[in-house]
Amino acid sequence: MPRSHSVTDILPIEFLVLSFLGFEDCSLYFGRPGRRRRPSDAPSPLWGKTVCTNVQIMRALSVGAIALTKRGFASAGFTLKNWRYDLSIAVICVISAAAFIPPLVFPSLADNEPLNSVFSIAATLVALLVVSKERTANEKASSSKGGMQLLALVPAFSVAAMMASIDYGLILSTAIFQFFFVGFGEEIIFRGYMQSRLNEGFGYPWKFAGVKFGPGLLITSILFGVLHLLNPFNPLQGQYTLAIWSGINSTFGGFLFGFVREKTGDVLAPSIAHGLVDLGQIVPLLL
Repeated sequence: MPRSHSVTDILPIEFLVLSFLGFEDCSLYFGRPGRRRRPSDAPSPLWGKTVCTNVQIMRALSVGAIALTKRGFASAGFTLKNWRYDLSIAVICVISAAAFIPPLVFPSLADNEPLNSVFSIAATLVALLVVSKERTANEKASSSKGGMQLLALVPAFSVAAMMASIDYGLILSTAIFQFFFVGFGEEIIFRGYMQSRLNEGFGYPWKFAGVKFGPGLLITSILFGVLHLLNPFNPLQGQYTLAIWSGINSTFGGFLFGFVREKTGDVLAPSIAHGLVDLGQIVPLLL
């Protein structure tokens, strides 16, 4: 008979992981004063290596925790069973990247963080609503629709490329980084390990649009927001600023990715969604 897991059995591990994430996020800024640079700021190779190294450690920590607790990786959502369906759901989440459009159209809005946060939250809620209306994988057979949706994004980037002088190397490196280091790296630990473990303790007492979820989704979303809240925080450099609006936006984004995790039953969909959303927000800044 499977062993039951109490909340007290699970939470200490979550706080241990979060403590590491706080150190990891702080280390991204060690020796580099000021705000986080955008990709177009061309950060130094050393900074890039530091980011990649720490995200790799994040990923290794979560995978190692799953292995040490002797739970199957499938229990943490590591499966490609419904990859076509996952892809179709992930592409829908790109709607949340539409929040970048107003500041691009009206540059004067670029520095208005509260208003941009409203745009971000609104776009994320629209994406969540659209995702919730989609049938689950058990309700409809997997198809190649998701792949076609993904291909539909290519012409948009192609048209943009013809309208501006673009550093294709920077675009490619940004895409690779966002998908494999940020998207998959953060989703494996938050939605793969952390949310799955919390679900073991709290269960799935609630349901929305036919998708069962529990406090684990809410807690993981909040912790995801806290991680981004600490982005500029670096006591090693005497910086104690908190990214309030980023933390709020990331909490809502984390809820979207967590809901996708519960709807699809795996971490592939939220990982792709995370990468696509970040890419959709960053690429326009590079054009």
